[in-house]
Parts: sequence; C-alpha cells; structure tokens
Amino acid sequence: MASVEKRTRNGQVRWYARYRDPSGQQRTKTFDRKADAERFLTTIESSKLRGAYVDPARAKATVGTIAEQWMRGKINLKATTRARYDAALSVHVLPRWASVPLVRVEHGDVQAWLADLMAAGQSAASVRKIHGVLSAVLDLAVRDRRIPSNPAVGVALPRVVEQRRRYLTAAQVAQLAAVAAESPHSRMAGAYGQYRLAVLVLAYCGLRWSELAAMRTGAVDLMRRRIDVCEAVTEVNGARLVWGTPKSHERRSVPLPGSSPMSWPCILPGATPPTSCSRR
Repeated sequence: MASVEKRTRNGQVRWYARYRDPSGQQRTKTFDRKADAERFLTTIESSKLRGAYVDPARAKATVGTIAEQWMRGKINLKATTRARYDAALSVHVLPRWASVPLVRVEHGDVQAWLADLMAAGQSAASVRKIHGVLSAVLDLAVRDRRIPSNPAVGVALPRVVEQRRRYLTAAQVAQLAAVAAESPHSRMAGAYGQYRLAVLVLAYCGLRWSELAAMRTGAVDLMRRRIDVCEAVTEVNGARLVWGTPKSHERRSVPLPGSSPMSWPCILPGATPPTSCSRR
C-alpha cells in the first residue's frame, strides 16, 4: 500500500513517499512538500494500473549504454546497413548523447541538436537518418521500461526535396555504352565487350550495380532469356567486399529484352529499331 510519511530532521520537514513496484520491492522517494509526494504516488499507482510503470533507477542509464545494447541486438542487418548505423552513432549520436542519462534527454534538446546538424551542413536526408538512429535507441529504452516515452518522437524534421530524375534515351544509352567500351580503363583491362555489356544490362534489365557486380555465369539463362538475381556484393568502408542477398533480401528473375546485346536498344518504347533488330 502506498503511503506518505512526515519526518523532521535538524528542523527540516521532509515527506517520504513509499510504494511497491510491480515486482513487490518497496521503494521510497523524498519530497519537500506533502502535495508533491501525494502527486508522485498517484502517478506511480496509475502507471502500475496501465502497465506503464518505469523504474526511476533504470532511467539513470546513459544513452551510450543503451546504444551499445541496441547495436548488439541488430542481428539481422546487412553489412552495409550496420556500417551506416555505426557511422551515425560514432560520428553524430554518441559525441552528443553518450554520457547523457536517459532521464535527462529532453524533446527540446533533441530538436536543438537536429538544428545544429543542419547548421553544420548536413543534408536533410542525413539528418533524418541520424535522428532515426537516436530514436531507435530511445525506443529500446521505452520497451525496456527505462523511460515512459521516446523524447525524439514528434520533433520537426527537415523536408527532403526529391531531385528530378534523369532518364536516358535509347540513343544516349548506346552512346554511353560505346564510351565505356573505349575508355582507357577498359582498354587496359582488355574488357571492351564487358564494359559495354555492363552498361546495357544496367540500362535495360533494371539491375542495381551491386547485383550486376555479383552476377555469375549460371545466373544467365539464354534459352529462357532471363537473369536470376540472387546475390549482391557491396564495398563496406572502402576496405572489403561483402556478399549477400539483393536489397530487401528479395531474389527475382528479370527478362533479357532481346536475343543479343546489339538488339537491346531497339526494344525501348519510343526508340526507332535499326534494320538489324528483330523483335522476339
């Protein structure tokens, strides 16, 4: 049963709010005024009834401690995503919040921090990603019942202005493929056909670069005119190559739009087929 007890020490009156947490352990918190002690107990009892009780002692853990726990729990991340989270934490989140107790993280402070990131030259997209990492860390603190709510939720985020996309015509694709084939690097590598073919595959089959780079001979079925996209390879931190599944872990099969790379530009809608091109 919760109760408020008055005590006087050295002529100073203090009010002791006593209660039991959901585990049955007795806890005490002192106040200068009886009204504050009673208000505190009302809040505690209400949170227990709603299943939203938070142990004040657990809220003293720092953001850095919870961030470390959060990263350890990310067992389903691709290497590139993990590297991106690590960078956001080490470069932006932890320098500001690592030593701050969870209970001291205020909504207004998070908003001011985001404004500082923008003022420092970070793009709107980067600020949103950095905020997403901090918010995810604080979400874990909420789920662990360390804080009652996430102070990073509801802050104003910068608007991302989507850049106008540019789409190449069939003629421009053919020109790009020819330039790639004649590039000095292509000549040094002795890869005239490969460089040209890479451009055509990317343009007409819709593959990402990481998927093309990971393609193996067995993935191409010329009889069915299909490419099975099963793998992707990416460079992590500019130091190592990591092989894995395509984006979103989704494998798929894409069509080859013609019988040979020479005929691919002709199947693009609106392009004028050359005389040697046959539609199949």
